[in-house]
Amino acid sequence: AEEVAAKSYEALMSAKKKEEAALSKSIEEKMTRVGELGVEIAEMKNDLSDTADSLADDKAFLADLKKNCDSKAGVHEEEQKMRAEEIVALADTIKVLNDDDALDLFKTTLPGA
Repeated sequence: AEEVAAKSYEALMSAKKKEEAALSKSIEEKMTRVGELGVEIAEMKNDLSDTADSLADDKAFLADLKKNCDSKAGVHEEEQKMRAEEIVALADTIKVLNDDDALDLFKTTLPGA
C-alpha cells in the first residue's frame, strides 16, 4: 500500500512540476507581452502628443488663413465697388462728350478744331 502511495505521490509530483513549468512559461510569455504592450503604449502616447501638437498648429494656421481670406474678401469687395463707380463715371463722361452741347462748347473754346 505504501508503494502504491509512493508511486501515486511521484506521479502527482511529476504532474505538478509539469504544470508549474507550463504556468511559469505562460507567466514569462505574459510578462514579455506586458513589456511589449508597455512599449506600444509609450509610442502611441508620443504619437498622440505629436498629433495634438500638429493639430494645434493646423488650427492656428486655419484661423490665420480665415482671417487673411476675410481681409482679402473685404478688399476685393471695395475694389469691385470702386470699379463699378469708375465705370459709371466713365459712362457719364462719354455721354457728356458725345452731347452736341459739348461739341459746340469745344468749337467755341478751340477755334481751330
